[in-house]
Amino acid sequence: MNNRLRILSFIVMTYMLAALCWWAVLLHRKNTDVFKLESQLLQERFINDAGIPTVDVTTLPEYEELKASFDRQMMMITGEALVFGLVLIMGIYFINRAFNRELAIAEKQKNFLLSITHELKSPLASISLILDTFIKRDLPKEKVQELSADALQESTRLNELFNKILLATRLGNTHQFHMQDTDISNLLSKTVEKFQRVYPNVKLEANIDENVVKSVDQDAMISVVNNLLENAIKYSTKSPEIRLSLHKQSEKVTLLIADNGIGIPTRERTNVFEQFYRIGSEDTRTSKGTGLGLYIAKEIIMAHKGKIKVTDSPLGGSQFEIIF
Repeated sequence: MNNRLRILSFIVMTYMLAALCWWAVLLHRKNTDVFKLESQLLQERFINDAGIPTVDVTTLPEYEELKASFDRQMMMITGEALVFGLVLIMGIYFINRAFNRELAIAEKQKNFLLSITHELKSPLASISLILDTFIKRDLPKEKVQELSADALQESTRLNELFNKILLATRLGNTHQFHMQDTDISNLLSKTVEKFQRVYPNVKLEANIDENVVKSVDQDAMISVVNNLLENAIKYSTKSPEIRLSLHKQSEKVTLLIADNGIGIPTRERTNVFEQFYRIGSEDTRTSKGTGLGLYIAKEIIMAHKGKIKVTDSPLGGSQFEIIF
């Protein structure tokens, strides 16, 4: 339906543009004919009985005034035609841009709905299966504890997903950050230690300057680092390798998180920070995600008056650079 409206709009505007050009041509011809007629009438006033002009009317003030009037009318016609033509061309451009934007938004919404459906169904299915097993089978205590731990992990995953969606919704308007002077070095060290306990098979190299203190929201900063570390694993190779570094030079604090994953194409490096945006199509994508992680990270960093960008990683994947 939208595509048909777009085509119809283009047809109507193209017709109006053609009609405008034809209108300008007709006015030009009519104005020229009127000028020629008035020039002839002026000339006839200075023709003798033998039909010979006695005066060169082009030297008369009346002719100069007539010519000046003709030139003004021609400039007015040309100016109006150019203005209306430019307005129509701009209209076509803005309609096309708005249509493309709507297509992009619709695609992102489709990807988000597909991804969030998958992200919700997977843990719910696991929890349902575990509960069904408890009901139908009499299991030993060790197996009950193992399955209960799995169910708790899936429940935690669901809770984190809901929190991420809620945070993404609040970031644009109502979310209040609680800034306080924080030892970022210590905060990052603890986050890295916890991350390594959860992912013992990931090679994580941390190079953190000591005593780096900044006024930040601690929970928000932990969320940013966790999002970037989890992305590094999600889009990594079979042997994930991550390099995290924190350096302070004068008043500038730089946090780098590099990985050896699949990387991000240059043309996508701005888009990945948009809400719900994920590279590729949700129909063919194999990695999990909602398209919210990098959006949340960007909004948090901007709220801290910082900058975040993605570049090529020295490890071969992507490198996220955060500057305060």
